[in-house]
Amino acid sequence: MAGPFESCAGVKDSIINMANAFQNKLQQVWAQVRTGPVGKFFHWWLGELRQSLPAHWQQKLQHALRRVTFVLAGDSLIVGTDENHLQQSLDSFTIKQDASLLQQQLTRLLAEHDLAESPRFLLLERDTILSKEITLPMATESKLAQVLTFDMDRQTPFKASAVYFGWKIRERNEATGQITLELFVVPRKQVDQAIHYLSSRGLAPMGVDVLEDGKTFGLNLLPVGQRVREVNRKLRMNFVLAGAVVVLLALVMTQSLYLRSHQVGELEAAIAEVRDEARLVQRIKEQIRDTSEAAGFLTVRRDASPLAIELLADITRLLPEDTYLDRLVINQTSVQMQGKSSNAQRLIERVNQSELLDDAAFRGSTRLDSRTGLEIFEINAKISGTGES
Repeated sequence: MAGPFESCAGVKDSIINMANAFQNKLQQVWAQVRTGPVGKFFHWWLGELRQSLPAHWQQKLQHALRRVTFVLAGDSLIVGTDENHLQQSLDSFTIKQDASLLQQQLTRLLAEHDLAESPRFLLLERDTILSKEITLPMATESKLAQVLTFDMDRQTPFKASAVYFGWKIRERNEATGQITLELFVVPRKQVDQAIHYLSSRGLAPMGVDVLEDGKTFGLNLLPVGQRVREVNRKLRMNFVLAGAVVVLLALVMTQSLYLRSHQVGELEAAIAEVRDEARLVQRIKEQIRDTSEAAGFLTVRRDASPLAIELLADITRLLPEDTYLDRLVINQTSVQMQGKSSNAQRLIERVNQSELLDDAAFRGSTRLDSRTGLEIFEINAKISGTGES
């Protein structure tokens, strides 16, 4: 029967296994996001945002992202910085001196250059690293660590458990659906000795990179579980402040867009009101124009045709004393006269003498009224003259 300590140890192991499995799952998800469309977009977006900053800001940002580098060359430990993949040496120390003394010297050196909280990397010379170019399907990009671990003994003379490895993608061929990468492999024993040396002096590195001709490759050959996390408080504060600036900028932009939208709405309402007033004014103008045209038409017609009273006066003047009218019709262009006269034939000549009438003619034949002995007539004449008002 298992004792209480053995049960506790079993529970602890189960919790550790679950935590490791959860961490591995998170790493897989993060790798998929980072190499997927979302990760590529944010990588491009951050690059464009960085390029849009002023040059001196870019230099300060790059300076804040410096890494402390350690190179073990023979009996010397070379301490330097990696800034924008350019390695510069700060000082060198002999590895045979007292560990506590070396630690004090390194601590003082890092403090002098404001590097106490910067990430620390062990650099390996390029000629100590095995590299090989590999072509894989593009679908494996989100899980390259698993694929390379599984295929390590076929691609290299080592097993995955005996090496640290990393890679750099050289080409993505969308046409063939393949990626070309360069695999970098180093035996663990070689790296573990250097890491143990640095860790024993309080300088445990968070990564291992490759150095060639004074330039770093931007790799980290250490597995995620072995990377020591250094909290750079200043850099974190800078990122927090930068995030706050971005949030404030977004709020200002949102407020600006809201105010602009509100102003546009007010302008549209004012324009609509003015448009209605303009339409009303246009209708009034059209009514005035129509009224003016009608008045002008009447004026023209009045000027072109004599007044009825003028025609009546002229007809009265023309007709002799022995002639009277039973019916008088004045139209727009003609006059009809019907009446009785002792001599109807002479009326045609008298009407044609008028300045307002023309083309006088009988409408039908004249006939004798048996009661009065006068001739009954009916004459039509055109109005041709212009009256004077």
